[in-house]
Amino acid sequence: MVDNIYAHWGMTMKIYAEPLAISTDQWLDMLNDRSVFREEDVELIRTLYYFPDCRASGKELARFLNKVSHSPLNAQVGRLGKRIIRKYPDVQFPIREDGKIRYWHIPFLGEERRDKYIWQLRPELREAVRRYEQTDTDHQNDTLLPSELEDVSLREGGKKLVAVNRYERNARARRLCLQKHGYRCSVCQFDFEQVYGEIGKGFIEVHHLLPLSEIGEQYTVNPFDDLRPVCPNCHAMLHRGNLSIEELREIVETRRRI
Repeated sequence: MVDNIYAHWGMTMKIYAEPLAISTDQWLDMLNDRSVFREEDVELIRTLYYFPDCRASGKELARFLNKVSHSPLNAQVGRLGKRIIRKYPDVQFPIREDGKIRYWHIPFLGEERRDKYIWQLRPELREAVRRYEQTDTDHQNDTLLPSELEDVSLREGGKKLVAVNRYERNARARRLCLQKHGYRCSVCQFDFEQVYGEIGKGFIEVHHLLPLSEIGEQYTVNPFDDLRPVCPNCHAMLHRGNLSIEELREIVETRRRI
């Protein structure tokens, strides 16, 4: 059932906040179980986790996940809900007015407005994602550019050099950063695709606003707030000068006026 229906500035809003007897530990177990949470489901949940207060509309999520609309996400969450039910068949799940299970309401709380749905992670799932982010080892450092590695040492083994990064970098965090901020340099506005065409498409480096050497190993990166796209030249100058993006941008703009 819907917990509350009320008028807000003349607009009817439905609030979906029914409790669900699934604990944080159970959610965490499912996040690590690919028979329940598939990779696309983990990516969806992690994306929502980084929105303010872990809430966003279906359209916003679709945009960040490169979907043409939120309809595929609705179907995806329906499939996920069915797998969760099979995992915990004895749990009382949210029911619609017609007696059918409200699948999207299993992982999410929500608001139904006239113009959009708002999805919000359940508190227990939110905490599970926080713990998952701290322990996830599915990092793909080989997808990162060499200059994005900090505190790097090189070890020679056979015929190749292996870069060993002291801090693991999450390729999915990089992708979310670029989905929000784009591929234009945050300092000088250089766009590789615009200049080089197809070979420059999707090329840019990602810079930590807080240097990795200054944070603990269990730090969880917020890709929306903590990362910015920068070109290799500006990236090198940021580190060489120990500058903020704003400080280097001012230098670049001043030099352009000379």
